[in-house]
Amino acid sequence: MDLSKVLTPNQLVEFYQQQVGIKKEKQPENLRYAIYVRKSTEENTKQVRSIEDQLSECKILAQNNNIVVLKENIIEESGSAKTSGIRPKFRKLLDRIIAGELDGIVAWHPDRLSRNMLEAGEIIDLLDREIIVDLKFASHPFSNDQAGKMLLGILFVMAKQYSEKLSIDSSRGSNKKAEEGKVVGIVKHGYRKNKNDLMEPDGNNFVILHEAFQRKLKGETLGQIAKYMTDSGYFRRGKDNSERKINITTSLLGKIFSDPVYTGVLIYGKKTINLMDRYDFEPMISVEDFMKINKFKSYEQAFKTKKSRRRDTVKKADLLTDRVICDCCGQVTQAGISRSKTNRQYYYFRCNTDGCERRPRSTRAKVVVNFAKEFLKQKPFTSKEAYSSYKKEIIRIQREGLQGLNSQMASVKIRIGIFNDDLATIKKNLAKETDEEIKKEQKSEMKRINKSLLNSRTLYEELISKKSKVTKSPITFNEFTEIMDSITTKLNKVQSTTKLNAIISKVFSNFSIDGKNVVSYTLNEPFDKLISDDFSKCEPSRARTK
Repeated sequence: MDLSKVLTPNQLVEFYQQQVGIKKEKQPENLRYAIYVRKSTEENTKQVRSIEDQLSECKILAQNNNIVVLKENIIEESGSAKTSGIRPKFRKLLDRIIAGELDGIVAWHPDRLSRNMLEAGEIIDLLDREIIVDLKFASHPFSNDQAGKMLLGILFVMAKQYSEKLSIDSSRGSNKKAEEGKVVGIVKHGYRKNKNDLMEPDGNNFVILHEAFQRKLKGETLGQIAKYMTDSGYFRRGKDNSERKINITTSLLGKIFSDPVYTGVLIYGKKTINLMDRYDFEPMISVEDFMKINKFKSYEQAFKTKKSRRRDTVKKADLLTDRVICDCCGQVTQAGISRSKTNRQYYYFRCNTDGCERRPRSTRAKVVVNFAKEFLKQKPFTSKEAYSSYKKEIIRIQREGLQGLNSQMASVKIRIGIFNDDLATIKKNLAKETDEEIKKEQKSEMKRINKSLLNSRTLYEELISKKSKVTKSPITFNEFTEIMDSITTKLNKVQSTTKLNAIISKVFSNFSIDGKNVVSYTLNEPFDKLISDDFSKCEPSRARTK
């Protein structure tokens, strides 16, 4: 069994002590760190340290500060930090710190943690409240005091400014390419990109898609056309013109048939570009046939530019991200934030799946939060049976874990002994050797063995740390009941969405909603084992919007 996925008694106590506001002073040598490394996709061609370089420097920093970072706490992520709420691994890291599972973060530079002011502010707030106890950066000294946090805030602002400049430069370049009729991003279906970044017909793919347009004109259904294209061997072109398999769906065909680019008119943001004025572009379909297919009544309707949606209506939220599922189509909903006319903020979950028939598409977040509160109010985890199940499971885990840990520790100890013997032999040989070439080879071998010895000692310390956690006695029934009851108390008191997210996400794996109600739920370990069969079979309480 993977012990890292099991909530130990000590972790359980620490988490809920955190939730009810009990602070526990921690010594520097007992702090638990995670290493976080990140590389943005837009930085691929920039002089920014690779993930491997960042990780190497972070490990050296940890070693120099006598910090042992467990393998499961080394987090690698690819994605931009200029917008909040779009890095799931970073969000999970902060949630674990808020939950009391970790105390600090090791990173290459502050801009790896944030390039936006929302998450930057959250980090500084967590430092102020001593939830994040420490930060360490390989390229920047940090002290957790007033001056250190002020300097950190300045670095976050500088990172945001750099990110915005990068975005403006990238947008300017994309606009220029679009105005010249060149491909921006992935080339359109049925075309490929030539050496001048212009679209040209993609051989048989062009012929297949042209026939698809003709079939649509004749009245064939999207399902029939999708089957025709699949049977004809249609494939997709990637950014580098590589061939990619594709699942041709009716929603995809709908987007293709409604795209005016196939008439030679490229709509890019608020710009309308006639590709045939730029070069000898070959259209897929005439303007008249395009208007017939889409039942457009005017040129203005057919070639209108895209209107940007209000920013606050598409703002993403960090509340229960990827945990709320649409009961109608089975897909994950998007968590978002909107504002009323009186500027009041609302959290919601919206199903954006093409073809989903659920109405309404959006559900207020309070429906899910109220369901969680009502569920926990029934005290599903505080029975004698739940405690007995908990204790039995912990003892079983401890036995299995100790067997595995003792075996691993014995094996690592033997390896350490072998490496020490090898080093002693090489040192003895070096003292007698006169041939410089042989001495050079022996020193190189000595360096390799020293590295392996250091890794083995680090692993041995990790195993000792795990063993000390596994061997702790299970908490008493009264402690168990008090902790479980505190969940409901704390959940009813907190206002912060970050804290709500941390508490609910610890208990619930996901929720299924039908538009107005929570219709089903699943629980995380160990809560799924603590709930009684009679309770788990009960229908979930209906939490409705007013």
